[in-house]
Amino acid sequence: MKKIGVIVYGCGVMGQKIAHSLHIKKSFEVMGAVDIAEDLAGRDLGEFFPKKEKTGIAIQKDAQQVLSETKAQAAVIATTSYLKDVTPQIEMCIEAGLDVISTCEELSFPSVSEAKKAGGLDRQAKDKNVTVTGTGINPGFLMDSLPLMLTAPCLEVRSIRVLRMMDSSKRRTPFQFKVGTGLTQEEFYRKMEEEEITGHVGLKESMYMIAEGLGWNLDEAVEAPPVPVVDEEVVHTGLGMVEPGKVVGLTSTAYGKMGGKEVITLVFNANAAVDEEFDEIIIKGVPDIHQKILGGVHGDVGTVAVTVNAIPKVIQASPGLRTMKDLPPCARVP
Repeated sequence: MKKIGVIVYGCGVMGQKIAHSLHIKKSFEVMGAVDIAEDLAGRDLGEFFPKKEKTGIAIQKDAQQVLSETKAQAAVIATTSYLKDVTPQIEMCIEAGLDVISTCEELSFPSVSEAKKAGGLDRQAKDKNVTVTGTGINPGFLMDSLPLMLTAPCLEVRSIRVLRMMDSSKRRTPFQFKVGTGLTQEEFYRKMEEEEITGHVGLKESMYMIAEGLGWNLDEAVEAPPVPVVDEEVVHTGLGMVEPGKVVGLTSTAYGKMGGKEVITLVFNANAAVDEEFDEIIIKGVPDIHQKILGGVHGDVGTVAVTVNAIPKVIQASPGLRTMKDLPPCARVP
């Protein structure tokens, strides 16, 4: 079996995990790595694997050089959540003739936040005969692709509600930071307003992906500001001990309406004091469907897996900017 050559663009925590997963699978070959961070550039990629090893692939700052010198088929971009920031990186990979898979949350359904940039990327990708897709565990799977797939046995769908209840203390520390762990409520709201922390990115993208997949034209689509979660007991997190009354995470909610009725509801709760972790999808229709994944799906592991397993499907897809609803269902790639 011929391996798929991949360039890893962005070698932070998630990029390292993605690179390691690609490295140990027989379907892929990591052929290059890019990152501008001073503490990463020049080092062997294998230094950041769980069992440090020599891969012979040095992380390089000059993306253009890596792209021009490497005969890869695809690039995985794991750099930022926002399409305006990742667009130049995607454009560079497209020009190099590479299919692109990115963990950028806004790229999962980019017409919501950056319609003009999305249109430009779509045209450029079609001109170069490549495909660009944004994915991950969420957005990309749990709160959009999976609910859509679960409607397959339904003759009628009246509403969809998705609830993700996650223990943030099990996630990497940058994630715990961005959900406000350890802040006072006043600090939480101020940092949110000043965009020092972001909370979850992608609820609106997930909502619109579901709506488009079902052929629904929403009359109203709202993503409410994140609400801090506090606990009255001491909570232990990756950022240290959180005193009673301080923030241990957040809840984000988005909903879409048609004809005055709420037809899509998405609730994302990530905090370090959850009583039970789960992912739940409730579909009201004919028939009703209620799925609950006990224990939930680990966010980091899930994001790595969905991203890696989507690569062959993206390569096989028709050229242009595609979302996960446009691709055949993904499965584990050996």
